[in-house]
Amino acid sequence: MSGQSELFDAPRALRVSEFNERVGAGLRALFPGVFRVQGFVTGFQRSWRRGGHVYFELEERDPDAPDRSLAKIAVVLWRGLRTRLQADIAALGGPEGALDDQQVFLEVSVNWWAQGGRLSLQVEDIDVEASLGAQRLDRERVLRVLAAEGLLDRNRSLDLTAVPLRLGLITSLESAAYHDFLKELGLAGIGFHVLCHDARVQGPEQEGDMLAALAALGRRSASLDALVLIRGGGSRSDLQGFDSEALARAIAACPLPVLTGIGHEIDRSIADEVAHTSLKTPTAVAQFLVQRVEDWLEGMETLARELRLEAARRLERAGRDLEGRAHRLRLAGGERLGRARSRLDARAATLPAAARHPLRLARPGLAYRAERMGRAARSALALAAADLARREEAVPRLAAIRLAHSRRELDHRADRLRLLDPARVLERGFTITRDGRGRVLRAADQVAPGEILETRLAAGRVESRVERVSADADGGDAGHAPPGRTAPARQREGGS
Repeated sequence: MSGQSELFDAPRALRVSEFNERVGAGLRALFPGVFRVQGFVTGFQRSWRRGGHVYFELEERDPDAPDRSLAKIAVVLWRGLRTRLQADIAALGGPEGALDDQQVFLEVSVNWWAQGGRLSLQVEDIDVEASLGAQRLDRERVLRVLAAEGLLDRNRSLDLTAVPLRLGLITSLESAAYHDFLKELGLAGIGFHVLCHDARVQGPEQEGDMLAALAALGRRSASLDALVLIRGGGSRSDLQGFDSEALARAIAACPLPVLTGIGHEIDRSIADEVAHTSLKTPTAVAQFLVQRVEDWLEGMETLARELRLEAARRLERAGRDLEGRAHRLRLAGGERLGRARSRLDARAATLPAAARHPLRLARPGLAYRAERMGRAARSALALAAADLARREEAVPRLAAIRLAHSRRELDHRADRLRLLDPARVLERGFTITRDGRGRVLRAADQVAPGEILETRLAAGRVESRVERVSADADGGDAGHAPPGRTAPARQREGGS
């Protein structure tokens, strides 16, 4: 009986529904009405696409380690409020509701489901101004991290070749930016080769597409001079993908110089900050590349003119030097011949005196010695005469040999210089034709009937008017642009 008494005297157990009702009442007492919360959005895009109610989470992240989550809470945006807040959502994450990983400030109320014992926050409003401010603070944080790691200037430290003709292009192939960029390159009449990689430059798949494009084209760095990342502008929220830390790191680590033309006239994205060269629009990027190549061509023309002038000066100096050497050689030959004759005359003059002295000392053997002396004298005279004759013959021959060698060397140098002279190409029958703006023509479709053309020949210039234009019927290689034209090659991830 005592055991039954204790059982009936124990406190009454709460039913689950009673417990949940008390929890709900306590929560509503602690958080009456509407209050503000802030955090990073996760799982928003996936739920948004289904239509109807939107279920997602609000997450608190460690400021020192953004990948580490400190706390999470479930959030619901009811269908009816979704329509009213759609403009605010677009201002933060674009028209497709790409709020994931964005820090936002929400006006919420407690949403307690007593039957299931589940707590969530119910969105009542979005503080757009405060949310955008938080995004700017996050952008500044990313820039500080990149600067501390030395990544802001890494891609900028790469050398951009003076003639960047082989380009890798990252953009949407259906965009106006794509067509504007290629049109500007084509107008220049320069043989650019553009390898295109289609990538979304807006929306939730933007980051993944651009990272894949950078990786794919980076693997082909040996056959490219630079990468170009462009899009055609848009609202600040449309361009949030270019503030991605992952994209910034990929650009910094790219083995090729990266040029950006994102089309935003006011703000610079993080992608602009880490790129080698950033310009406002896709057209501006194309103009920059065209100007760089034209500057190089102009420099080459200047060097060619200077080379021709220097060649003429060297030929003139070489001619004068050759004439001087020939004159000095003639003078030296004459002087040597004169000295040889003087030495021979002096020796001949001393012979009689030298002969008389031994005769006085040795008269008994005078006849014998005189005979020997005469033979020796005649032999010496013959040898001297032969030596003199050989020398007289050798001096002009040596002079002729040296002169011929100098002339051959001069002719050889002159031939090499003439081969380098651009005028030789014109002498072989080729011509250079320019339009009224002075541009060199390489294709028939660069002119129209009625235009005035100037043709430079080996001798003189000819001015003509276009009566009819006939294009080449050959299609050419689909992957390469003929001279003066640009034919983009298309590439998707995993192939060209």
